Amino acid sequence: MRSYVEALLVWLRFLDGRGCRLEEADEQIFAVFRSELVHAPRKPSGAPYASSTANHRISVVANLYLWAHERGVLRTPLGLFLVARAEANRGRSRLAPGIHYRRDSLAPVVMRRMPRVLSYEEIQRLFIVARPPFRLMFKWALVTGLRRFEICDLRLDQLPGPDRIAVSRDGFVQVDILRKGSREVTVQVPVPLAEETNWYVLADRPSHASEARVFLGRHGAPVQRSCLSREFRRCADLLGTGATLHHLRHTFAVNVLSILERSESVDDPMNSIKTLQVLMGHASIESTEIYLRSIEASSEAVMEALSYLYGATL
Repeated sequence: MRSYVEALLVWLRFLDGRGCRLEEADEQIFAVFRSELVHAPRKPSGAPYASSTANHRISVVANLYLWAHERGVLRTPLGLFLVARAEANRGRSRLAPGIHYRRDSLAPVVMRRMPRVLSYEEIQRLFIVARPPFRLMFKWALVTGLRRFEICDLRLDQLPGPDRIAVSRDGFVQVDILRKGSREVTVQVPVPLAEETNWYVLADRPSHASEARVFLGRHGAPVQRSCLSREFRRCADLLGTGATLHHLRHTFAVNVLSILERSESVDDPMNSIKTLQVLMGHASIESTEIYLRSIEASSEAVMEALSYLYGATL
């Protein structure tokens, strides 16, 4: 729900900036909106939107106007254009004659990029320049693979107490959290990270705050997602890297999968992709397979072949 609201807010701010009312939007203003999402730099980072983000926001706006026009809730030039376009692009599948499908899309093509993995040196330098409590939040992202909102929404009652930590035998404690799609899952957290977080709550977290969430700012308010991203951007700029906060999750996934692949043996078979899917909280195995492709694309055999080809050009 939050992502849909954010997409609509971007659209409303765009209309407001051009003095266009919601019911006055037409095909031309929508085309300008699409162009800005794909090409114009964002503030304050100056980087364009990821193609997947642009796709989502374009789709949300288009479907809102299409839905509103078809049901008579809001009659607009844009809605009329989208309805006519939907009818023109509708066809019948040869495999399933009763099924209609859309032949094209308003959204730009999603670029399929390999996961970005931070090097050991980048990680070390990151934690030198990061400020508290963000440094600890970055550790949660890197060591557990949690998403940004999952870290910001972590609550005090989810943290394992000293008694649970004391009976841990494998060096991990289990923490139940709500993941994407409001699915409750169990995350394996290293004991040192759990102990460091408990120490933060006792010693560094604002003691006067009644907030149930773990990570708070100096004034006792919960750390917002945008604030967490800005701090990572500040650190990344100091390091001279284009990495983003989400790349900590990529780093977790690729390194964990590499270790699982190496440790698998004939006597102890393991479905490493399925294991990583559980750790990452992916609803679909297809979302996890990109990390396997990343490992395969950077394997020693591939690197040797590319080096050989490059040597032929010297």
